[in-house]
Amino acid sequence: MGLRRARELVRLMATEFQPYGATWAELKNKSGMARTTFKRGFDFAKDRNWFVGGGGQNKPFFLNPDGSWRRALNPDRVGSSLAPETVTGGPSSVPAWTGDSKIDRIIALASEAIQHANED
Repeated sequence: MGLRRARELVRLMATEFQPYGATWAELKNKSGMARTTFKRGFDFAKDRNWFVGGGGQNKPFFLNPDGSWRRALNPDRVGSSLAPETVTGGPSSVPAWTGDSKIDRIIALASEAIQHANED
């Protein structure tokens, strides 16, 4: 329960809030979902580590840099969205490609920002 809404939230996070992330409230408000529906989807995504961060008031959540959330965008692994070189068992420096050019640009920018932040 909550998988469909979790997928919607992952897509929303990728298209609207990367690379800066979003607080729980920002994501909830942008989703337009009822509170309980949103919470079910959000908890589903958080339990699967698709979202990381948060943990406090006004602390943003981000898509997990390990790319685990990519499966939410293409659960059947059909098409170009999960190229073999981007599927790994752990964190990867290779950005995820979804086949959607807008999302791909956002993901590449977010990956670059995360790598830069990890260097500091």
